[in-house]
Amino acid sequence: MPNTNWEKEVCGALHHVINQNPFRLQVLVDQWPDFNSVICRPPMEEMTDPLDPYTNTYFLFSKGPQGLKQFLEDPQTVNWKQELQIQGCQPSLTDVLQEVSSKHGSHMHTASNLLYMRDGLESKDLEKMREISDLQFSSLKPEEANLVNEVWAFGGNPLSERYITRCIQNFPTLCARRLDVGKPVAWALSEQSGEMRMGYTEEKYRNQGVFRTMIIQLAHKLNSKGCPLYGHVTPDNKSSQAATLGAGFPLAGRWQQWKFQPS
Repeated sequence: MPNTNWEKEVCGALHHVINQNPFRLQVLVDQWPDFNSVICRPPMEEMTDPLDPYTNTYFLFSKGPQGLKQFLEDPQTVNWKQELQIQGCQPSLTDVLQEVSSKHGSHMHTASNLLYMRDGLESKDLEKMREISDLQFSSLKPEEANLVNEVWAFGGNPLSERYITRCIQNFPTLCARRLDVGKPVAWALSEQSGEMRMGYTEEKYRNQGVFRTMIIQLAHKLNSKGCPLYGHVTPDNKSSQAATLGAGFPLAGRWQQWKFQPS
């Protein structure tokens, strides 16, 4: 398990690299064996669409800014000619990323959300789950990716829907369905870095313990596979923050997404 909060993104990606690696992620280091920085990303030959930041996704961890600039400027590490995103848990790397991306004529947009994490689950955590009379819990189906895509803050387009479909096909998911029609009314997914993401609950079912129960069940799935347990919530989403805390995930820092768009 990682010893620090900011290693979670790379640690989760490394977990999937070791276990089947459905997204075919590669691990790059600036030097070996005493590395300073690590990036996980797909092979360059798979990042063929210069306008697809969901495929062109990098997970970054660095022990410090020393040498990071040179590492990022290497064209074999990052293809700055594409629209891409870099995720991590180190706000301190923003200045270096800004400097390097500006040199390549790329515009940077940063999203900074609250990071929640824990080291594992205990049997008493399952006692926090609630049964809702007209709901049952199950996994999402690939054909339900459009429901997730419609409300995901980072989605809403065909490229994001394709990405969500891949996540549903390859990683643990959890949703709550109405018993009468079987349509999901709440869900949470995991992705190639092992993070729990894209959580949503229809307004009718909010503040009833549905989201908290989903988080615990999805965390149980991930924990059984040896994944790190973490996720992020926007600073203004107070109900999701409360549900995440109620599920036993304390606030641990910041989740960062740096999105880059060439001029």
